[in-house]
Amino acid sequence: MTLRHFCIYLTLIGMGSWLSGCTTSNIFSDPLLYSQNFRGNRKITTENLEPLLPQKPNKKILRTPITPGLYFYQLFSKDFPKKKLQWEYELTKLNEDFEEQIKGLDINSNEYNKLLQKKEKKAQKLTRAIAEGNWAMRTFGEPPSYFYKDESEKNVEKIKTYYKNHGFFLTQVSYKVDSLFIKKGSVAVTYVINEGVSYPIGSNDSLVVKDYKILQLLEKNKKQSFLKSGERLTLENYNAEKDRIESLLKNNGYYAFSKDFLSLKINALDTAKTGKLQVITYIPSPDRTPRSNNYSTAYNIGNIQFIADGTYANAYRTTVDTVYSPNIQYIFVNKKFSPSVLDTKIDLRKHQVFSQEKINQTQKKLYGLEQFQFTRINLDTTKGVINASIYAKPLDKYEFSVETGGSVFAGGSLNNLVPGPFLNTSFKARNINNSVNSFETTFRFGFEAQAGFLRPDSVNRNLELGLNTSFIIPKILLPEGLAQRFENYSPQTRISVGGEFIGRQEYNRFGFKVASTFNWRPSPNKYWQVSLFDVNLVNTSNQAPAFRNFLDSLLRLGNNLKRSFQQSFISSMSATYTYTDNPYGQLKQGKYLKLFFESGGTTLNLIKGNKFGFLTNLLQDSLQFYRFIKASADYRKYIPIGRSDKTLLAYRINTGAAFAYGADKDLPYEKNFFIGGPNSLRAWRPRGLGPGSFTGSFDNPGSIILETSAELRFKIIRFYGDLNGALFADAGNVWRFPNQNTAGLTGSDFQLNRFYKEIAMDIGFGLRYDLSFFVIRFDWAVRVLDPAFKGDNWVFLRDNLKSPLYPEQPYSNPLTLNFGIGYPF
Repeated sequence: MTLRHFCIYLTLIGMGSWLSGCTTSNIFSDPLLYSQNFRGNRKITTENLEPLLPQKPNKKILRTPITPGLYFYQLFSKDFPKKKLQWEYELTKLNEDFEEQIKGLDINSNEYNKLLQKKEKKAQKLTRAIAEGNWAMRTFGEPPSYFYKDESEKNVEKIKTYYKNHGFFLTQVSYKVDSLFIKKGSVAVTYVINEGVSYPIGSNDSLVVKDYKILQLLEKNKKQSFLKSGERLTLENYNAEKDRIESLLKNNGYYAFSKDFLSLKINALDTAKTGKLQVITYIPSPDRTPRSNNYSTAYNIGNIQFIADGTYANAYRTTVDTVYSPNIQYIFVNKKFSPSVLDTKIDLRKHQVFSQEKINQTQKKLYGLEQFQFTRINLDTTKGVINASIYAKPLDKYEFSVETGGSVFAGGSLNNLVPGPFLNTSFKARNINNSVNSFETTFRFGFEAQAGFLRPDSVNRNLELGLNTSFIIPKILLPEGLAQRFENYSPQTRISVGGEFIGRQEYNRFGFKVASTFNWRPSPNKYWQVSLFDVNLVNTSNQAPAFRNFLDSLLRLGNNLKRSFQQSFISSMSATYTYTDNPYGQLKQGKYLKLFFESGGTTLNLIKGNKFGFLTNLLQDSLQFYRFIKASADYRKYIPIGRSDKTLLAYRINTGAAFAYGADKDLPYEKNFFIGGPNSLRAWRPRGLGPGSFTGSFDNPGSIILETSAELRFKIIRFYGDLNGALFADAGNVWRFPNQNTAGLTGSDFQLNRFYKEIAMDIGFGLRYDLSFFVIRFDWAVRVLDPAFKGDNWVFLRDNLKSPLYPEQPYSNPLTLNFGIGYPF
């Protein structure tokens, strides 16, 4: 160890001791809670017991006694007692002044509301300051966590109750407190547990039920019980069993039944002999008399009425249309919808046994039409049957939205940020000709900054125009028998026609697309998208002479980029499956999985010459046709670290392959995989890595991708939004299948005996400003492993390396800046 390193370590140890020592002075009124541990728990894990303890110790650095948050809290709280008195006086004065100002004012007047809002805003700030301290205390500090004897005694009882609810008997719990030498004024609390004994369930077939029909129904479905013989009794399964019985009865006509009317009792009288528990189901509960005898009445559906109320303010007249179908009476007020379509979305039928599941399914299917603000189903049992009234409030027929914003191209430093503004508009017309179908048109205009083709170190702004029109039908357009299977999953068929124009200095590119897509959602967490028909016609014009020469030079090296700028016809079928734990927002915990499969040019296999002759005659022989298959998988995991929500480990694994089996063994350029950029390996420019160990000066497409990223995300400070930090590492590469456009590209093909040596890696840190609805991200990354260096590819902190692409120039490994909107994954 050098003297310099020794001095650094000594300084760090001294600072740590100082920060630790500064928080052990006698300013704290009670002992500080240093740690809480469990001892003796074997069958119940510590992770399950920790949530039972509401108080948490102050956060420490890497399990050391250093508590910086507590130190800063103490540092900034020196004048807090005096300030607190002042804030309390100001709060009292604020309330008194408000009472004077509102004398004689109407509480519904605008003046009163303005004064109230102003007063509430100031009062909220003062109340928070009194309770939590000044801004610096709240932002940088952490309030002391004290040890209280009565809290520990409450925790003992919570732990006992938890064990009892999870099938344990004779559980004993105590706690002991140890003073710490390394942290004076602090204590460590240990909860000592003797778990006692746990007995498995012996039987769950004892039913004490007054109503014979209910008894028969329970007997018939007892195999679905959550209380299985041989398993340990838990509170979760106990509650799940009560929920199961309630759902079973409600879905078989017993509308008035509630789980409050049943009781699950544990018979432990013979447990000492048998070593097992007996579960007895009582309906009604012997401990609670039902409020009404209707709990045992099985109802049928009577009359069904659907009311769509399309009235609006200032309507000069009201038009009411009444339509009768065999099961449902429809009343349309000012807006009419197709009764035949609504019949397929309403699962209730006259004389049918009542089912709560069908009520819920009806509301879900009506909501999936995207035609109504809300739906409400009222049920009336006064006539001995259930008469259902479905009330729906339609959405506006026309909807128009405008979104504007921008992206920023980062050229590696803050001085080379090039903005690219954009404008998105959307127009939607609902319920076309009263058919419940919709029409949607979107338009995009923007300037996107990208690296130039001929000079990757330069930045150009490219014009982008896009227009897409979709006709949306709320069903799957398949034969009736197949389509009916999707009815409960919010089905949609989208028939789309669109075009896109890109204007660059090197060329103009136009694409025309026609597609038909089926969408359905089996559950809130699962989503399917299947396209049986997706056709793209792409044409490039106005190619600059220098650009054509550039494409020819790439083709001689085996890069198929030139074919992508010829007229191309791309047809494919695809399927996408998406699973997410949190479909309604940014994932804080859980997982995400996206699977994709695509078959391109499938119909060409059935045609002589593998081409559409009429298109070839129309667009000349230069028209490119493609046949390929492509599959990919994207998996992401989000794991909270610690007991707070301030630290998160997120990682992603992305892999895929695309294989061309056409005569030319070419993939459409857009169907290749690319790697590098703000959402990929962040030390490389977008599309700038690979394939394999080959190094090119422009986009580097590959047909195989293997990519992974990991981030440790943590909160730094709260200032209007959350300023968060991240430490990250990225790794991966793209390759090509052997003998598929690998000529002249040494090291670009995928080989099992060397691909792992061609994995690129970078590390870095990032800052993210999270406003909940908008995230601004800055990531700095540096290369660690660069596969362009065959053999020893470690480049981190190495000097005197030469560029693999230009050997006469030194190798550059700068700290690369990436700017992005949103999280990388």
